[in-house]
Amino acid sequence: MKTRYLFPHRFKKVGWVLFVVSVVMGLLTYHQVLELRDQKLSFIALLGMENSSSDFDATTKTNAFLPSIFGALMIVGALLAACSKEKHEDEFIAKLRLESLLWATYTHYVLLALAILFVYDMPFLNVMIYGMFTTLLLFLVRFNMVLYLSGQASTHAE
Repeated sequence: MKTRYLFPHRFKKVGWVLFVVSVVMGLLTYHQVLELRDQKLSFIALLGMENSSSDFDATTKTNAFLPSIFGALMIVGALLAACSKEKHEDEFIAKLRLESLLWATYTHYVLLALAILFVYDMPFLNVMIYGMFTTLLLFLVRFNMVLYLSGQASTHAE
């Protein structure tokens, strides 16, 4: 089976470390448990500028950079963990990967539709922020849970 779009297996551990550390730090920063929002840098802002006109005009904007860094690292870590080969990559793993991705996509959009119908104002913004990471998180949870359970089932069958 060809897995040319998957990262080598050695990236899986790096991905998990990046993902877990950035999730913890991101949540602590977002919920203001850690006071890291005071660290600010100037970035190029394509959108979100005050008094922006309809013309495209990129300027710089000073913003808290650590929440953005944690979010980007969370995505990179989750992609590395999710898209790295297993030690023994076979047809079962490929099928499980595809089924888990489809399940995660369906679940994400059901949750998103429910949020659109039942959540409003600022809580909706919070739902959208968490929703950016939901598909990858659901994929990781389901793929690894089914992989673990199938590994347990095969050891009991022997």
